[in-house]
Amino acid sequence: MNLDLKSENELRQIDIVKIYNNKKCLIVDDFPEIRGSLTRTLRTFGVNSVDTAANGEEAIRACSFKKYDIVLCDYNLGAGKDGQQILEEVRYLRVLLMTSLFVMITGESSREMVLGALECQPDDYITKPYTQQSLRVRLNKAIVRHETLLPIKKFISDGDYRAALDTCNQMIADNSRYAGDCLKIKGQLHFLLKQLKEAQKLYESVLGKKPLVWAKLGMGKTQLALGNYDSAEEILNSIIEEDERYVEAHDLLAEVHKERKDFAAAQRATENATRVSPKSVLRHRQLAELAEQNNDDEIALKSHQNAIRWGFNSCHESEQDYFNYARKVSEVVQGDNSNNAKTLTRQGHNFLDRARKRFADRPEIAVQAQLVEIQLHLGSGEQKKAEAAVEKAREMYNDLATPPVETSLEMARTLHAMNNEDEARELLTQLAARHENDPDILQMIDGITGEPISDKGKVVATKLTKAGIEHYETKNFAEAIDVFLEALANYPKHIGLNLNLIQAILADTEANGFSERYEKLCRRSLRAVGTVGPEHKQHKRYAFLYRQLGKHYPNVT
Repeated sequence: MNLDLKSENELRQIDIVKIYNNKKCLIVDDFPEIRGSLTRTLRTFGVNSVDTAANGEEAIRACSFKKYDIVLCDYNLGAGKDGQQILEEVRYLRVLLMTSLFVMITGESSREMVLGALECQPDDYITKPYTQQSLRVRLNKAIVRHETLLPIKKFISDGDYRAALDTCNQMIADNSRYAGDCLKIKGQLHFLLKQLKEAQKLYESVLGKKPLVWAKLGMGKTQLALGNYDSAEEILNSIIEEDERYVEAHDLLAEVHKERKDFAAAQRATENATRVSPKSVLRHRQLAELAEQNNDDEIALKSHQNAIRWGFNSCHESEQDYFNYARKVSEVVQGDNSNNAKTLTRQGHNFLDRARKRFADRPEIAVQAQLVEIQLHLGSGEQKKAEAAVEKAREMYNDLATPPVETSLEMARTLHAMNNEDEARELLTQLAARHENDPDILQMIDGITGEPISDKGKVVATKLTKAGIEHYETKNFAEAIDVFLEALANYPKHIGLNLNLIQAILADTEANGFSERYEKLCRRSLRAVGTVGPEHKQHKRYAFLYRQLGKHYPNVT
């Protein structure tokens, strides 16, 4: 039966029944009476195979053992995972591919829920209350469209993008009533196949007829990939001005700014995206990373906390969010005896306790929690507590048969914080040798101690240092500051770079006067370098700059 030759109205009910008759369906709802009612309703539509799940765990387990063609899932399922988190996880685990139809059903209408759920891209979205007839109409429309596009979806799920593209072209040539859907998919396929010029032509053709948002988003993404940042920015801003709820536009705009190394603008765009759709764990982590690069402690702390909050019951939950928050607290409370600092410290300890309990079956988590706790003690000035906890941490670490890289990195951070620089560098050097082909791990290693460990890190730090000094010597102090900040985003503990930044700030301050932003940057740099003792090669310079800071920024010292 060629569904594409008939509209839903032209299809006889017997045709629809035949479609449903071959489908395996799963109903997810926490109320047994609703599960029963929907089961009976689907049977009247012609479905023979109907399973039910009362919560997220049951739903994901069911999808793992059986291939469902249709999933009807309520959004609010009480305690545990919600419908958005279920959809996110089954797609993440690839136990429910795009060849299956996922329909979200909900009585909620909050902006947070609606935009978050739509961002996960269910195939349809049905609001309560609904009647059996209205459900039938909506489901019929969704299933006929899905069945018509199913050959394309199968090719995409199999990774055969060229075959999917050929099928799209054939349906467009045949004047399918779903030609618009095929055009949208075709643009995405061009992008996946790295056919950027072809994608650009397609979007230009569509936008020449009608300013459809999906085409504008596709054009913005394509222009970004082509390196046409001004064009991409213009397109994305036009979408946001039309309706700020298009979260993908904010995300793409952040990518544009990152490519330009404008991390402050990238942070603003990402903050806007989190306001539109606040439940994305991955986006909060991205925001925390940008805030770190921009020396925005407040947003970094808030973002780490939001990653913990929304990570609960999410497939993207990570114990590292707890540690990132507590570690950040250990940095910001240094030298601060205010009530706010004490509150933050208590919160940091609470999160470490939660991590221990939540991941109690993983001994490496207990070790990492112990190590971060030492850093918290040091940050809040509790040197004796830190020293008392070190030996226990060493014993726990040595009891691990094969410490995960995250735990070893944490040990190095703690050794560095305890001024055991040589031991920290020895551990990091061993890690760098074992992970020499992993740039992400090498970057983390280079950011822990006073100077980079990896060869690449040393080269990049030297190059940026030279560029910053050139700006400084020509009295372009603002440019020098920007370069040193770029370097410190990757090597935050680098003593030479931090002192270079302070020196450039002092020179700019003498020329242009006090700056509250620069005061914060100097405070952060002093925190990063810690104690530079008489035995250190940078001690005389550090002591001189410290005295100069006392004149211009007395609150820092």
